[in-house]
Amino acid sequence: MSTKPLNPQRRVVGGRAVVNRDWIREFTGASVGTAARWYKVRDEQPVAHRHPEKERIDGTDFYDEELFRAFYTWFQQDKASKVLKADPELYELSPEDTVSINKAAALLNFNGASVIRKYRRDNPGYFPDSVGEVEGPTGRLIPGFRVGDLQDFDQKRTGDKLGKAGRRPGPQDDAAVGRPSALEEALAAELSAYTRQELSATQLAGQYAAEAIERDGYRPGLAAELSAQYGGPQRSWEYVVRNALGHLPAAAPARSEADRRTDVALAALREQGDVRGLAASLAREHGGSPDVWSRAVNAARRLTDPTT
Repeated sequence: MSTKPLNPQRRVVGGRAVVNRDWIREFTGASVGTAARWYKVRDEQPVAHRHPEKERIDGTDFYDEELFRAFYTWFQQDKASKVLKADPELYELSPEDTVSINKAAALLNFNGASVIRKYRRDNPGYFPDSVGEVEGPTGRLIPGFRVGDLQDFDQKRTGDKLGKAGRRPGPQDDAAVGRPSALEEALAAELSAYTRQELSATQLAGQYAAEAIERDGYRPGLAAELSAQYGGPQRSWEYVVRNALGHLPAAAPARSEADRRTDVALAALREQGDVRGLAASLAREHGGSPDVWSRAVNAARRLTDPTT
């Protein structure tokens, strides 16, 4: 199917420069869907940096050029701010130093060395090559990386593939209309490294959630933390976390669903306190009825205070 060529237009009206949607697409390199979404969710953007309103001129929508440039500058900065920041120690080391794959992952604030291994396996050239082997924590030789190469890699993580115009309000059926979901847009940079495995955004997000739970254990608010770290709507991450919890290996002996809910409620009580509406909040985050979670909260209260 042929693509309609762009027809960028710029006019001066009353001493102000205005531009059409095709000019915006040519200037930014954005797709038609992304450019349209920037305007659609303008009410969710900071007032000082909001996408300008459209004005109809000769049957075509135009936008104030100065205001759009201000919006786009903010948008790029906002994208870059969502890129996972490296540990300051990375820049305190000599560029000629060599660190293990485990240390490299820690310096880049990855979820573990497995992230680097997958980058190298599934997206050759994206991550720096190993410069040899170093001794790991168990004495086994593991890949080593030059610090200067890691610094260069970190400085290139600008967030160009990370940005999202914002979550579209209302129910979505992105697959049916051929548009990426907000979660897919948020994980675009990471997904590019997994194309050979053909992982979906939900599968990759599930991997991140499982790794976070295995590393630090589940805690209330994990979905919000993952949303802030990787982007994407918190509601999507709540589904991902709930699914990851359901697929974790069962302990021996297996614990009942009631016990699992009590553990979750207990963690919530310890972190948030005995706040009003806790059962309803847990039901929204983890699924199930508020009545079921009310019983879990009551059981957790008895564990914290046997006299209740």
